[in-house]
Amino acid sequence: MSDASTTVSLNSTLGVVFAGVGATAGFGAAFLVGPVVGWLLGRIDSAPGPLRLMDQLPLAASVPLLAVLGAVAGWIVFSLWSDDVGRVVIDQQAVRLESKVTTAEYLRAEIAQIFLDKDDLVLIGDGAQELSRTSSDSGLAPRLAQALEQFDYPWCGVGDPRETEFADWVDRSAALSEHSHTLLRARRRALADSRAGEAESLRDQLADQGIVVRDRKEHQQYRLLEQR
Repeated sequence: MSDASTTVSLNSTLGVVFAGVGATAGFGAAFLVGPVVGWLLGRIDSAPGPLRLMDQLPLAASVPLLAVLGAVAGWIVFSLWSDDVGRVVIDQQAVRLESKVTTAEYLRAEIAQIFLDKDDLVLIGDGAQELSRTSSDSGLAPRLAQALEQFDYPWCGVGDPRETEFADWVDRSAALSEHSHTLLRARRRALADSRAGEAESLRDQLADQGIVVRDRKEHQQYRLLEQR
């Protein structure tokens, strides 16, 4: 990437916000421990050990302790979110997608369209094939639009321009070959078992068959590429 580049990622100040919210929640929780323990003991004659232990502490100790724990929890939540969203680095020559596990670079000449499909950042090539589909966040749309248009990339906004071409996958339907159904079944199992690497490999195999796949909640959707 060149020196003249723009990076789009979650704003780090959000981490401070998350930590602050967590600290506030921890502060409030310190005043609820006693009543909650008393209610549990009165109803079921038992309470979780950590709650009973916290109840033994004076407020002067439990308030700052729970506030700090809440702040740490808030920062961890933000960090996990930030890792999932990753970073997009844009310059005149290429778009680089960086995540915690991988980095990929796509040259300007490869890219025909860029858009956000819900919380996925999608890059499309000349043949309508997906070059990349990575986790992002719809809240980044204004900053992505500004950065991509600054370098004159084909930003298409929010929503897939080929939305109507997608169909829900129905196992054993006549719309697809048995081999394609086999790959989609295997990908469904990989997703259910949180085997992200295998699911990505199966996505690539389906792309080789001219099938673009995306996920909608617990369901797979697909569209067919025109055969050349």
